[in-house]
Amino acid sequence: MKTKIFVFIAFMLLWSCSTTKVETTEKTEKALTKQLIHDVNLSVEKNVSWVNLMPGTRPKFHISGKISLLEGDNYNLKTTNLKYIKVFQNGKEIYFVKPKIREEIKDNMKNYLYSTISGLSIVKELDTKKNVDFEFVFKDGKKELIYQIKNVELQEVH
Repeated sequence: MKTKIFVFIAFMLLWSCSTTKVETTEKTEKALTKQLIHDVNLSVEKNVSWVNLMPGTRPKFHISGKISLLEGDNYNLKTTNLKYIKVFQNGKEIYFVKPKIREEIKDNMKNYLYSTISGLSIVKELDTKKNVDFEFVFKDGKKELIYQIKNVELQEVH
């Protein structure tokens, strides 16, 4: 009888702890979903932004990275393409970038390598000391799909 009571109490303790943890995770996930738009399933392997401030060169803003578009219910992997990237700082769009893109479909995903190659002229709205936000814009037919990444470090290269 004591064994049954012990097992019951141990089960209740474990059950109540895991329920609390699941509720906390769900609340955090809901809060993040409200802040970000993720119309596509994306795996971000690398996403870099920097400003070239090397002596003897014109200052330029650069972005580059590698992302993988994963299968999703609301788009066709084969017909969905990365069209452009918007760069924001302090909630204001400061760059509309059509980067050089190389894509490859492999293992139920579409891999993208993207870069500005030679960089973009520095605009007066860009504060090189603050981070930026990225908005990847994909198109599937007439449908526009967005994926946002917030608080990307803006590196200065001297």
